[in-house]
Amino acid sequence: MRNFGFRRPSSGGEDGTGWIYADLFLALTIVGLGSAVVTSSSPAAESKAPKTFQLSCAEFPVRVPANIKGNAAAIDNSINQEIAKRGWSAESSKPGLVIVMGGFNGNESPGDGDGRAKSITPALRAASPQLASVEMRTAGARSVSVNGQQTSVGGAGSYVLVVYLLYSGPALTEDCTR
Repeated sequence: MRNFGFRRPSSGGEDGTGWIYADLFLALTIVGLGSAVVTSSSPAAESKAPKTFQLSCAEFPVRVPANIKGNAAAIDNSINQEIAKRGWSAESSKPGLVIVMGGFNGNESPGDGDGRAKSITPALRAASPQLASVEMRTAGARSVSVNGQQTSVGGAGSYVLVVYLLYSGPALTEDCTR
C-alpha cells in the first residue's frame, strides 16, 4: 500500500506530555492566585463573644417551701447564698440543671413522687425567675445523695431541688466522682 503523505497520529504518549505539564502549570497557577486573595474585616467594637459556661458538678440541695407562690424568694435566696459561698458573682453563674425530687408515702411507689414532682415544675418556674428557663428533670425518692451527703426528701408533698450551677470563668477543678 502506498502512503500519500498522510501520517496517522501515533497513539504513544510522546505528543501529549507537553500538554500534561501545561495543564498542571495552569492548575497550580490558579490555586496560587486563589490563595493570594486576602480579605480582612475588623471586628465591631461593640460586639463581644458570648460567655462560655461550664456545668459545675458540685450539686446542692434546696428544700421547696410548702407554699411555693408565697415563698419563692426562699428558693432564690438559697441559690444566691450558694453562689456567694463559692465566691462567684451573679453575673458569672446561674442555675443550669435542676432535678426536682418528689417525696412519697410508704404505701406509694417512687413513680407517685415523680408524678407530683412533674406537676409542681410549672409552679417552680413561675415562682422563681432563676428557674424560669432552666433544664428540669424529675424523680421520686424519700432520700437522695447530694454531693456525697444523704438528704431527706420526705413523704408525699415534700420536695427537694438538686441544683447544678453553670459558671463562666477559669476552668473548674472539682471532684465529680462522688
